[in-house]
Amino acid sequence: MISTKPLQKPIDLKLIDIFTMQERSVLNHAHKEIELIYVVKGTLDVKVREKLYQLNEQDFLIVNSNEPHSLMSNADNLFSIMHFNYLQLSSLLSQENIQFTCNSIENPQKENQQLCLIIEELLSVYLKQPHSSVVEVLEKTLKLVSRLESFYLEKQESLLVDVDSVDKGNSQRLSEILEYVRAHFREPLSLEEVASVQYITVPYLSKFFKKQTGKTFSQYVNKVRLAYAVNELTLTDKSITRIALDNGFPNLAAFNRVFTEHYHEKPIDYRKKKLLDKKSEETKIIVEEAQDTQKTVRELKHYLRTNAASQVHFDLLENSVQEVYTVKAEKAQAFTKYWNKMINLGYATDLLSSDMQEQVALLQKELSFTYGRFWGVFSDEMHIEDYSTEQVSYNFSNVNKVLDFLVNHRLKPFIELGPKPKILSKKFNDSLFLQRSSEKNPEDWRGLIRAFLFNCIERYSVEEVESWYFEIWSHEIDPIQEQEKERSETTKRHDPKQFEEYFQLFSYLKTAINDIIPRAKVGGCGLTMDVEKEKLNLFLREWHKKDVHPDFLSISLYPIEVDRKTTKVNKQNVLSVNPNYMEHKIQQVKHALGNSGFQNLELNATEWNISISNRELLNDSCFKATYITKNIIDNLNGYINIMGYWMCSDIFSDFKDARSLIYGGAGLLTKSGIRKPSYHAFTLLKQLGEILVAKGENYIVTKKSGDRYQVLCFNYKHFDYAYYLSPEGTTTINEQYSIFENNEDLNISIEIQGVSNGTYRIKERKVNRDYGSVLDEWLNFGSVDDIKPDEVEYLKQRCAPYMSVGHDKIGNHAIKLNGKLKPHEVRLYEVTLLIGG
Repeated sequence: MISTKPLQKPIDLKLIDIFTMQERSVLNHAHKEIELIYVVKGTLDVKVREKLYQLNEQDFLIVNSNEPHSLMSNADNLFSIMHFNYLQLSSLLSQENIQFTCNSIENPQKENQQLCLIIEELLSVYLKQPHSSVVEVLEKTLKLVSRLESFYLEKQESLLVDVDSVDKGNSQRLSEILEYVRAHFREPLSLEEVASVQYITVPYLSKFFKKQTGKTFSQYVNKVRLAYAVNELTLTDKSITRIALDNGFPNLAAFNRVFTEHYHEKPIDYRKKKLLDKKSEETKIIVEEAQDTQKTVRELKHYLRTNAASQVHFDLLENSVQEVYTVKAEKAQAFTKYWNKMINLGYATDLLSSDMQEQVALLQKELSFTYGRFWGVFSDEMHIEDYSTEQVSYNFSNVNKVLDFLVNHRLKPFIELGPKPKILSKKFNDSLFLQRSSEKNPEDWRGLIRAFLFNCIERYSVEEVESWYFEIWSHEIDPIQEQEKERSETTKRHDPKQFEEYFQLFSYLKTAINDIIPRAKVGGCGLTMDVEKEKLNLFLREWHKKDVHPDFLSISLYPIEVDRKTTKVNKQNVLSVNPNYMEHKIQQVKHALGNSGFQNLELNATEWNISISNRELLNDSCFKATYITKNIIDNLNGYINIMGYWMCSDIFSDFKDARSLIYGGAGLLTKSGIRKPSYHAFTLLKQLGEILVAKGENYIVTKKSGDRYQVLCFNYKHFDYAYYLSPEGTTTINEQYSIFENNEDLNISIEIQGVSNGTYRIKERKVNRDYGSVLDEWLNFGSVDDIKPDEVEYLKQRCAPYMSVGHDKIGNHAIKLNGKLKPHEVRLYEVTLLIGG
């Protein structure tokens, strides 16, 4: 029996439709939408292509776009079907050819249980119709999409091809061919046309396609056309001739031939039989539909309320999430605080400003970074090179002012020596200001570097200078810079020569530096994580072949995902939908380093933030505190040596449009010196001990010597689906907290077992919208532009974290901490034994 009508009105938000069914079968069909099938109760047989799956309770399976499939239902079952709009999903994931390897039967893994929980959260919202809001559904839908992307999505370069038997070029080519077929199957489509698009011969394409797919080109095209045609044949009233022509068949005879070969009967006979089957059940469906609808809803509600295994809190009206954790004090290990090793200070000329120096001094006094990174040290504004005589001479007076300031404040220089420009970005690919340095040839670089190093050694000693870092940036592997170039992706993408200019410059400069200071660390190249995986691997392999290797690899971590191909999908927002973007990218780079021979190379994230924008008001919100905390805790895996936050102060991004007190600058401090929630996050992180006791999804427990424990927890919220449908930075200051997946509180309970008995002092500090939020305080203040100095001082006092102290007597060797965290809140408990016993 065919069931094409949902038993409850589906939630239609362009991205997803949800259907709940009971004891229903669906004939073999195909559609563009990606389908997720989830069994709530009983069993369900699903046939995908020629393979049969038996799904039991809490099993799921994804049917990819255009895959023929059917459902055979047994008695007394309950299941849900979710249809994802292909174009919307493609836009959201920035990938044209979407395919999932997702079922809980053949691929059992720990991630499956988490996916089941997310599915049931979405079903809980679905059952609240019509009272559930669009935002609620989008929150849960985006969470589900993010999970699917993180663990089940086949990446573009690996789709449809056995990577062990096909090289990367062939994999890419096959993906492009199949995507072209899917986009144009309704049109007259020939082997000659596709060969022309791919710039290859027809005989070569014919052999290549048959080898990789096991089908001839015409067989594959007909299979795609037939899948769509069968769907229309059984579900619409269109004439068979119209169905044939609409799905790419040249005429009715061709459709009849292909259909009969596959189904062993003519289309008209197939349709009559299915219509009779449907009609025989029609009366029963009409009579029982209202009753079945109520029964299905009752069944689903009962399951979500009573099934303890699901762990879904069905009544979402309480608007909170409960998390309970138990940790063992004796399970501790040392770890390195990598996040406070370096802070980005900005362009060298900025550090000549007294305002900037005052703020850097404050940062260093309270947060204590090891290195201060800056660039533009040889920019024209530093007035170093004097060409007024026959032989160039150098004036390092301005450079020395910068270096003196850093050394005097116990900040070791992390110097970018290359031609990195100063860019103020309003949003991606939209610069407010761009400042470049004059071009230099290798010999000019060598002379300048040598003179600079001798100046530094004479002023600070060779022992001091050899502890500094020297980074050589390059735009050759920077895909953001490549947006400005006209280039052939198909011919240059795999060409090693594209990196040669950088390799030569790096080798030249590193040799010049190490000739004078052999132990100095020299690396590069400020690699952005938006670079293609194949290009990253190629770059590292080619670098490893060179005689001169870097002492460290520097990367820039911004969660930016850009579709670099010409596509009909127009993604409005370039920020990634993946909340774990940074963790996954670091793992990807470590894997690439291992494959290229750089297994032990030091990895430094010299820049990281939520966005490259200097006009993103999220930088001023409480969201930023949880974003920083989450990403720092997530990456306590030893993969990364330095993680340098971008930036120290909004003074770096001060420009003619920066009239307001806050304007979305990336700094930890506003230009007037008010501490932001991001600043407070680093303050709380600084209090963590050097011994890791435990960490989880939203907490970390550390220890200092003796019985001194630190518990840092946070209530992070990622963006909702609607946020990605608008360009970055378009939300107003009053909308900054309306773009997240939900506004649920987090009830968290952490018990540390195995501690000494006695009286403990418990100090609590927290940052949320009520305490320490410059954006919220400024909104409460009236968001005025004509702010006065005494009002700035008032806000400095107001924008401070909450603090309280209490005492508790422990007698069962366990400390239990309970807290209710508001959205975007970071909270620190410092627990110290005062009197043992």
